[in-house]
Amino acid sequence: MSQLRVDTIGIARSLVPATAALLAAALGVLCYHVGSDRLDFAAHYVAGLGGTMLLLSILAISPTTLPRGWAVLGLPALACGLGIGCETLFFVDGGFDLVDVSNQSLGAVTAALIFIVWPVRGVAPTTLWILLAVLLLGGGAKLVGYF
Repeated sequence: MSQLRVDTIGIARSLVPATAALLAAALGVLCYHVGSDRLDFAAHYVAGLGGTMLLLSILAISPTTLPRGWAVLGLPALACGLGIGCETLFFVDGGFDLVDVSNQSLGAVTAALIFIVWPVRGVAPTTLWILLAVLLLGGGAKLVGYF
């Protein structure tokens, strides 16, 4: 695949990854809300999506010498591991819940798939990707009742 610059493919193309992530988050929250009475399922999905997007933004701002293929596989795996750690450390009141970890991991895989299909390149798309990642992490914390 050739390296395309953002200015050669237009601003609309540069918005696709963030738009896809936002759509995935909205659909995820809607489906979890309709299919379950536990809103924390949606919170874990959105947090997994946002956290992995934040980790993947390292690839978007790093030099092109970093092996993107393996890193796109490794960073979501790291995000899943961090999700397990967060579930173990921060959500101890309800006990370790494998369903919550699964929802976080589903969000992580969704972010990786979006990043693979529509790579984030350039300053504007990366900035938007990082901003949306932070907002999704905050949204997950809000849905789970942290603030």
